[in-house]
This record gives sequence, structure tokens and C-alpha cells, in this order.
Amino acid sequence: MSQDFLDFHIERLREKYPVYKNYQRYHIFTILCIKYFFFSEAGISFDQDIVEEYLTDGANDGGIDAIFNDPTSESNDVIIVQSKFYENTELGTDNVAGELYKINETLKKIQSNKVSEFNEKVVSAYRNATSQMEDNGSIRIVFFTSYQPKNKRERNKLDKSMRDYFGKYDLEMNFRSDIEAQIEMCDNGKLCVDYDKIIIDDKDNYLTYKDSVIVNISASSLQDLQNRRRNGLLGMNLRYYVRQKAVDTGIEKTIHEEPENFWYKNNGIVIICDDYKIDGKEIKLWNFSIVNGGQTTNRIGKIDIEKDFYLQCKVIKSEGTTTQMKDRFALDIAEATNSQKPIKKADLKANTPEQMRLKEQLNRYHVYYITKKGDKTPKQYSEPFQTATLEQVGKLGLAAVLQMPGSSRSNSQRMYNDEYYYSIFGNEAKAGVIADLLRLSYYYNKFVKTYIKDKGYDEKTVLPMMKNGRTFQYACIVFLCKINYGVFTYDTIAGMLNNTDDLKIVIRGMGNMEKLISVNLQNEEEIFMEIFSIIGDEVLGYCFETALYKAEEEQRTLAPSDYLKSDLNYYKDVIKRLWNRYKQNRKLNSDINLICRKEEIDK
Repeated sequence: MSQDFLDFHIERLREKYPVYKNYQRYHIFTILCIKYFFFSEAGISFDQDIVEEYLTDGANDGGIDAIFNDPTSESNDVIIVQSKFYENTELGTDNVAGELYKINETLKKIQSNKVSEFNEKVVSAYRNATSQMEDNGSIRIVFFTSYQPKNKRERNKLDKSMRDYFGKYDLEMNFRSDIEAQIEMCDNGKLCVDYDKIIIDDKDNYLTYKDSVIVNISASSLQDLQNRRRNGLLGMNLRYYVRQKAVDTGIEKTIHEEPENFWYKNNGIVIICDDYKIDGKEIKLWNFSIVNGGQTTNRIGKIDIEKDFYLQCKVIKSEGTTTQMKDRFALDIAEATNSQKPIKKADLKANTPEQMRLKEQLNRYHVYYITKKGDKTPKQYSEPFQTATLEQVGKLGLAAVLQMPGSSRSNSQRMYNDEYYYSIFGNEAKAGVIADLLRLSYYYNKFVKTYIKDKGYDEKTVLPMMKNGRTFQYACIVFLCKINYGVFTYDTIAGMLNNTDDLKIVIRGMGNMEKLISVNLQNEEEIFMEIFSIIGDEVLGYCFETALYKAEEEQRTLAPSDYLKSDLNYYKDVIKRLWNRYKQNRKLNSDINLICRKEEIDK
């Protein structure tokens, strides 16, 4: 492939999304990389307007071309992008070091609130992204370049110069071949390699167990395979390569200093296949994927091997007579062999009985539920709210159903605790409610994107609540719906507002409530825009302003993101104010009652 490959995809992106028509090619290159590396998984939609807002490139950008939250991470990690689109110019280590130094200094200054020298987009994007990052999230710097090193030695030198520069941030460099491979993989969507072969250490040297086998494979042969097949080789893995500096350094050190001991010091790789055949010093593989050992494979694929060495390879033949049975078997093996690695918890839940049951139930509400990597939404599910991921449903459930909006925002991994998990995903799960929450999420995206602009909301209190208060909005709306559907009464919980343990038990109930929206509303979107506006202004904005005033009196700082991370603020402040506004604001009252198909209550 060549520069023409990227040129083609840049022009295709420009044609597909008219908003980018007048953008420079280097801007579209940045967007192209963001799209394919972060918005290519099923259930994660690419919104041309929202992604446009991620761009910070321009005068006084501090070396940062884009900032956003990683939609594929469990913790809403902050991604700092630097991209270099070169036609012919080489990329030297001095260029890399200079850019990274600039980014590092920029982040230091913004974190110290020394922002006068930077453009507003950089500062705003950074603050918005960090406010959305969960407590256990991280800031990652991702470097994209269309430059392709001449050989592995040059690549390793560039890669090392970048990784050694920082200790604080996770860093990743993607060259042209990496970008091309990612685009190909996403467009082709293959989860395995149909056929290839690997060299083993000696003729017919293998150890069998039932229909499976253990062999010692050549590192050079694995490197050739990795360079031919790229990420497609890891299609059935629970995750693609994730940089871990300590592990990467250890692998590289052993390869460089004592390759003959790599077999002893590395756990090797695991391959799942439909079939294999050992032919002399080759093992031939059909429909296969590496399900464990992605980090080892990646590092071997990118490093100079001066003297070949060997590593263990367990080749497991899939069991089962159907595709579904084979997929289940492959997932079980992947889960077991990756249990000590930082994989997504969502992947470990992918094919559990409760998830399969929920998938079937959501399908009745015209929602395609994606639980595992590689699943694609059928074309008939054309609306954004007709596709949902396991993590998306979990966060909505934590915020709205279980009434824990702070946890949903700042510690959403609590959804996997048994205490909460089965209420969200188990037999108690209400598919109709989840389907309606997906519609709310869709409307709220539009609310933040277009509705609140130029409305004159107070920029210190109300506007931050509008932009960042989505989990609280969902909780508030469902709270009022639960009362309307008779799950509990406000009088019941009024005396519990200072006893949150009892309160949480009562307000998590769902009773016989099967849906939020009971009727087909002609102006449904407009109604929810009104509800979001009233709650954001008169409830969340009011509560934050009160808390901010108290904090200033006590000479404390209180950021909007900090206020929204606390479930306690919802229980102690927001619920009481919400009920007050519901009783007093005729528009909020009538809109909620209309959604729940009730007449307006008497004043």
C-alpha cells in the first residue's frame, strides 16, 4: 500500500460527511484516525458534528490536535491526539521529542490553570473530557503519522524515543502501516485468518492433547505472520494489543539480551482454530485467531530479530458442531487464558444466560443488543437508539433504574458487582424501560449538541450542569416516572432523605413498571427537550449554585464534575428540589404526566 490508500480514504470521508468539505487534508487525516481507532466498534456511532468538536488544531493549540473521551474504554479515558500527515517528509526522533515536550508542557499548564496562552478549544475540550473521565480513568497520548519508517530499526528508535519520554502518561504511536491495517480490519470485519502457516522448531515436534497440540514456533515466522495479517490475527481475542510499559520493556529486553531464554520467560501464545495440520517443520492453520498473547505477538512483530528464537504455542481445535457452539468455546478459552490480564469486564459477561435473555427481550422492542466484539448491527436497525452495547445499558441502568447517577458517571464498573448487576441485566431487567432510556440518551445528545447553544444559560452554574449532567437527568426523569407509575410515593421516601441506606432500597424498585413512555407522542423530542431544560436549569443548576455558594463560604473549590460524581448530592439535594419543581412547574408536571399517560395533577 502507499500514500494513495490514505488519500482515497481521506477523500471518501470528505465526500461522506459534507461538514468536512472545506477542511484541510491534515485535519481530515486526524478525523480519519479517530474514526477508525475509536469509533469503529459496533454500537459506537460516529457523529460527524460531535467529532468535529474534538479538534483543537490551530493557533495556540499547545501541540494538541484533538481531545476527547475514549468511547471504547470502561473508564472514559481522555485521549490526547497529535497527528502528522506527511506526503514525503521523514519523521525524526527530534520531531517526536519536540512535539511530545510541547504536549507535556501544555498539559502541565492547563492542569495548573495557566491557560492564557492556549486557544479556547484546547482548554474547553480538555476540561470537558477530564470532567467525563471516571475516577479510575487515565490520560493517554496517541500519536498518528502517515510517515512509514524505512525498517524496524528506525521504527523502534522512534517508538522508544516517545515511550521513554514520559512516565506519567500512557503513550501510543501509530505509523502509516498501522493505520492502514486498522482501516482494513474495520472495513473487512474479519474475526479470524482463513488460512496461514507458522514454522516450528523441528520436524514433527509437538505434544498432543485430544484434538489439540502444543508446539514451539519460530519468532521470525510469527513476526512475518503478524506483519501480513495485522490486527486480524487477534480478531477473536478479548481485546487488541494494549500497551503496558513494564511488560513491553521486559519482552524487548529478553529478545535483545537473551533470546535463547525467551521460551523460559514468556508464557507464549494461544491459538484457536477450526483445523490444523503439522507438515514437517510447518503447522498449517485454518480459520484461526490468537486468543491469548496479543502483547507478545505485537512486540515480536515490531522489533528487530537478529537471531531467531522460539516460544510456546498452544493450538486448540474448536469444539462444537455449530458456529454458536464454536464461538462459545472460543470465548471460554479466551476468558480463562486472559483472566489475569486487563480485559474488559463486559467481555467476560458477553454470552452469559442473562445477557442472551436480555438480548432476546430487547429485540422485541426493536433494539439490537451487542454484547461481544465483532457483532454487527443489521441494517434494519437504522436509528441510533436501536443499537445498544452492554456497557451502555449498564451505565443507563446504574444511573436511572438503580438511581445512582454519580456512580454511573464516576465509577460505572460498579454495575458488575452482584449487588447491582442482576437488577440491571437479570430477571428483574425491564427491556421496555431500557429501550426508552436509549431514546432518552439519543435525545440528550441532541440537547447538548444543538438545543442549549445561545440560550443564555449561566456559564458558571447552569451550563456545566446542562453539558455534563446527563446521568442526573436520567435519574430525575425515571424517579418522577416511578412515582407516576405507583412504584412508590414521595411521602414514602420524604422521611428517608437523611437516611440514604433505606432510601436507596426503596427508590431502586421497579414495581410493575414495564416502560417509561406509555404513549406515542407526536412531539416526543420537543417534550424531552423541555424536560431536560427545566431539570437542568431549575433543579441541577439551582442545586449546584447552592453547593457552590456554600463551598465558597468555606473557602473550598467545587467543580461541576465533582458535584456530579456524588450519589449523595442526588439523594440529599436533587430529589427534594426535583419534587418541588415537579409540583410547582406546570410544564414539567404536564410533560412527565403526558409521558406516563396521566392527567395533570391538580394544583
